[in-house]
Amino acid sequence: MEFDEMKLIWDSQNNEPLFAIDQEALHRRIRDKEKSVAKTLDFVDVVMIVLNLVVGILLITDTWLESGEPYEYVLPAVYLVFFGYAIYRRLTRRQTVAAFEETILGRLEKGIWQADYLIHQTSSMFFWYLLPTMVVVNVVLFLNGAFWMALGLTAVTLPLAYFGGRWEVRKFYLPKKRELESIREILIQTEDVLEA
Repeated sequence: MEFDEMKLIWDSQNNEPLFAIDQEALHRRIRDKEKSVAKTLDFVDVVMIVLNLVVGILLITDTWLESGEPYEYVLPAVYLVFFGYAIYRRLTRRQTVAAFEETILGRLEKGIWQADYLIHQTSSMFFWYLLPTMVVVNVVLFLNGAFWMALGLTAVTLPLAYFGGRWEVRKFYLPKKRELESIREILIQTEDVLEA
């Protein structure tokens, strides 16, 4: 854990060691960790919004210019639906985040909630985003006579996305969440000691 702003001091009245926490350093650490998670969430949101909008528009334009079959408009429509869903998720997440108190503990709880949200979003994206998109891509490729391309694309994309998402959660997001939770435990223990 990076948090090392605790200091051991000697209580001469009771003749025992005590721990003191630099509250400003603690608040700064919590704010920095919470902002780090928030920036990652904002980045993921913007990428999902822009990517789905751009891909949807490009596919509609390409299909229209080539006088494509009606079924070829399904894939761009899927991307545009996910564009709308990404905007909806961003707005609801921001409403939830705004409800947290602007106290040390409130910022800490907000950071933990955001880390949980990021972990859940990354872990479940395979099922709610990639699988439906791959099904539509494969159907369009199959109907266009590109069976082997659909099979190859699926064989490469699905395992990479599934295991890559799991690795990303374990490598980046779980450690941030665990650090925030350990800081919360220190803060709660400190409050319990002060109240006793």
